[in-house]
Amino acid sequence: MSTSVIAPPRDPAVLNRLIERGRAMLSDRKTLDAITLLERAVAVPDAPAEAYGLFAEALSEGGREAEALAAADIAIARKQADGMLRLLRARIRRNRGDVPGSMEDAAAAVMADPSCAEAKSFLATCLSEAGRHDEAILLFHQVFAQRPADAHAEAMLAMAFMRAGRHEAAEELFARAQSRQGAERLVVLRAQNAILDGRVESAIAMLEASVLQMPEESAQWAMLAQARQRQGQAELAAEAYRRAAELDPGNGYLAHLATSAGGMTTDADRASDHYVTEVFDGFAARFEGALFALGYRIPGVMLRMIEAHWPGIANGSRKIGDVLDLGCGTGLIGVVLHDLLGGRLVGVDLSQRMLDVARDKCIYTELRRMDALAALEGDGTTYQAVILADVLCYFGALDALFRAARQRVEVGGVLLFSIEAGEEGSRWTLSRNGRYQQSAEYVRACLAAAGFLAADFRDEVLRHENGEPVRGYIVLAEAIS
Repeated sequence: MSTSVIAPPRDPAVLNRLIERGRAMLSDRKTLDAITLLERAVAVPDAPAEAYGLFAEALSEGGREAEALAAADIAIARKQADGMLRLLRARIRRNRGDVPGSMEDAAAAVMADPSCAEAKSFLATCLSEAGRHDEAILLFHQVFAQRPADAHAEAMLAMAFMRAGRHEAAEELFARAQSRQGAERLVVLRAQNAILDGRVESAIAMLEASVLQMPEESAQWAMLAQARQRQGQAELAAEAYRRAAELDPGNGYLAHLATSAGGMTTDADRASDHYVTEVFDGFAARFEGALFALGYRIPGVMLRMIEAHWPGIANGSRKIGDVLDLGCGTGLIGVVLHDLLGGRLVGVDLSQRMLDVARDKCIYTELRRMDALAALEGDGTTYQAVILADVLCYFGALDALFRAARQRVEVGGVLLFSIEAGEEGSRWTLSRNGRYQQSAEYVRACLAAAGFLAADFRDEVLRHENGEPVRGYIVLAEAIS
């Protein structure tokens, strides 16, 4: 939690006013003001669990999940049987990628108050995401039985059926929920269910009808773009992405998708920070499982390349010095290298939720929430290895990044990275899946211009998507004087 020195209030009435004002500010979404007030409240010796719970909630709203967890722990220690505090900690743990801990707290919240529909819904969501579909459906059904006129409760039950692959049952529930007054926007979820069920034409039809009625709804245009893309309707998909992005002009995620689909033009030579953060903050809890399901193999290949380059590491006669892991994600590279390290392991990522998962592995010396290029330019030290595993797909132009990396790699050290293969004769292209690809010729030229020698340049299958191999390169480049 914060290390700032704050004078605690001495009057109990003042403490109560701080708590109530903090609660009101949280309700009004004035998160930073709420944190400031509640930090004063918890500075009181033996501050009540209520103060710590509100403080935890405010910190979580502000993206400070590690501090939020610490505050929630104190709150629960002071009021063990409070179901809402356990539910709060369950949400924080889920944000940090701690699925088992989140599920444990959610179950405790339900046991503390079996009538609490909010706790049941959250536990059911955790169970559904963990693949425990029958249990999830049972709980969601109980919530819906408590609130039979609630379109949201019916939609949550429908989503559980959708995740379970029971699309016919999900369609029936979605259709009924959507027919309720004020629930028209459920068409997006209903269309998603149809797409997953292979009924893409049906999804397109319902979305096209809906955007005629509600043309200002960005989410509907975005889902329509996805459906059209699946049908190979590239130009229509691009137009739908353009409409979605124009309706939500501050959304870098949609802007990037619209650009990659060809619906918008831009001078940008990399994905926006907003796009990358949006993708991975929502993906942290299931990131590793999803990658391994795609046959992800980059960390293992990189380990073998390091051992081949420095044989002493393979036979145990030497260790790797300081390592900078850019785009470290949940720490997969760190896990592979941990036992071989003789120096620091510094991780950098844009997604706080990915960093929280990496932090729980207890293998990084330091973790920084930063952009990769900014981290290179702002770090005054050097490393024996700088690693970018599955990061360069968010960069088009490599010149500035490789020049900055050369400043951070000591002579004789290495830059190790993976990159998706682009067409020869081009420099880089933005593919329709939103990722950049570079030609081998362009990669080699950028390395040489920056002061690197490509010591090991491997043509590899990076992973599989839609049953097809994704071809790329994994490169170990040595820094030369």
